[in-house]
Amino acid sequence: MVQRRAGNEITLLDSSIRTAGGAVVSTPLYVLSGVVYAVVTSPAATGTFFFISIVAALVLRPVRGISQTLQKVGSEPDERVGVYLGLAILFAVGYLGAGGAVATLLTGSLTRRTVFTADLLAPAGVYAASLSLSMVVLSLLGAIGYPSAQTWLGGTQTGVRLAAILLLDSFVTSATELLLISAGVRVALFLPVAVYLGVVPRLPGRRELERAWEFARWSIPDQVLDRFSYNMPVLVLGVVATPTAVGVYEAADRFADFGATVSWRLSSPLLTKVSGDAAAGNNYAAYLDGAITGGTGVTFVVFGYLIGAHDVVAQIAFANAQTAFSTTVLVVGGVNVLRGFWTLTSHAMEGLGKPSVSFRTKLYGLVFSVPVPTLLGAEYGAIAGAAGYGVMNLVIFGYVCYYARDIFGYIPVDTVTAAHLTAGGVVASLLAIGVVSVGTPTSLSPSAVAALAAIVCLFGFAGTLLLLSSPTRVVARRVVELSRGTLRGVA
Repeated sequence: MVQRRAGNEITLLDSSIRTAGGAVVSTPLYVLSGVVYAVVTSPAATGTFFFISIVAALVLRPVRGISQTLQKVGSEPDERVGVYLGLAILFAVGYLGAGGAVATLLTGSLTRRTVFTADLLAPAGVYAASLSLSMVVLSLLGAIGYPSAQTWLGGTQTGVRLAAILLLDSFVTSATELLLISAGVRVALFLPVAVYLGVVPRLPGRRELERAWEFARWSIPDQVLDRFSYNMPVLVLGVVATPTAVGVYEAADRFADFGATVSWRLSSPLLTKVSGDAAAGNNYAAYLDGAITGGTGVTFVVFGYLIGAHDVVAQIAFANAQTAFSTTVLVVGGVNVLRGFWTLTSHAMEGLGKPSVSFRTKLYGLVFSVPVPTLLGAEYGAIAGAAGYGVMNLVIFGYVCYYARDIFGYIPVDTVTAAHLTAGGVVASLLAIGVVSVGTPTSLSPSAVAALAAIVCLFGFAGTLLLLSSPTRVVARRVVELSRGTLRGVA
C-alpha cells in the first residue's frame, strides 16, 4: 500500500522535472495515436472515435471537477482522503447513470445531427465509465502526494492501448473496436492501481460535503469550459462537417500539440508553488518569469520541426488529404506557442486566487472563435477548425496579457529566455528543412525521414539552448542528479 507523504518534499524544479519526464514520454504516444488509429482503421472511423471520445470527455467534466476536489481538498492537512474518494465515486456513479438515461432518450437526435450512430451507444457508455474511473484514480494519486505519477500512469495507459490496437489490427475495423479496446485497457490498468493504493472509500458527512462544495462550485464549470474550449473545433466540425474532417483535424492537433501538452503538465506544480509562496508571504517573482517562459520551450521546437517536416508527416498520416493536414498542423503548431504561455500564466493567476480569470478568458475566446468553424467548416473542413483554434488562442492570449498587468503588475515574460528559445526554434526549423530536403529524394521512407528530422531537430534545439542558456544547463545538471539517484534506488 502506498503511504502518504508531505507535499513539501517536492521543490518546483524537481516536481517540474519529474512531471515533464512523464509528459515527454506520454505525449509522443498521445500524438502518434491519431496516426495509428487512421492507419489501422480509416480516417472516417478515426474521426468518429475522436468525436465520441471528445464528447464523452466534455460531458464528463463534472466528474473531473469532483475528482479535482478529491485531489485539492483530500491533499490538505487533517483531511481524510477516503471520505473525498467516496464522494467522488458516488457522484461519478450517479452522474453516469443519469447521463446514460439521457443519451438513450436522445439517440435519435444524435444519429441525425452528428457522426454518432445507434450501435455506438453501448460502446460509448462503457468508454465513458472507464474514463470516469481513470479520472478518479489519477486524482487519488495526486491527493496522496504523487502528482508526477499521474503523468506516468497516463502515459502507460496510452502505450498499452496503442500496443493492443496494433496487435489486434485485423479485428479493429471501426470506432466500436477502438472504444471497447480503450475502455478495456483503462479498466485493466486503473482498477488494480486503485486497489494497490489502499485508500478505502468512506461516506462523507455534512462538513465534508460543505468543504467539497466550496471548491467544486468553481471547479466544475471551469473544467467544462476548459474542455470545451480545447476541443471546440472537433465538436463543431462533428456537427457541420464530415467524419474525415474531424479525423484530419484531431490527428493534426494531436501531432502539433506536443509542446502545449508539456506546458500544461508543468502548470500544475507552478500553480502549487505560486499558491504556497503567496500564502506564506514569500516573493515568487524571482522564478515566475523564467518558469512561464521556459515552460513553453517545447512548443518552439515542435513548431520548428513542423515548418520543415509537415509535408512528410502529411504523407504518412493522411495521404489523401495532405493539404488539409499540412495546413492544419502548421496553424495549430504555431498558435500553440501562445497557448503554452497563456496556460502557464493562467495557472499562476489561479495560484494567486483568481480562478475567475481563467473562466472569463476562455469564455471570451469561445465567443470570438466558434463562428469560424461553424460558418466555414462544411466547405473547408479541418482548415476551418484550425482557423477557429487560432482565433480562440489569440483572443485568450490577449486577455491573459491584459489581466496579467492587473494581477502581477506586468506580463511575466523572461525576454532573455524567450530570445534563446526563438534561436533554438530557428535552428530546429533549419535542420528539419535540411533533413527533409536531403532525405526525400533518397530511398528512405517518409516515416524514416520524419523520424530522422525529429531526432536532428531535437538535438539541434537542445544544443542551442545548452550553449546559450545558463538556466538550461542548471536544469540539465539537476536531471542528471535525479536520474542517478533513481538508478541507485533501483539498484
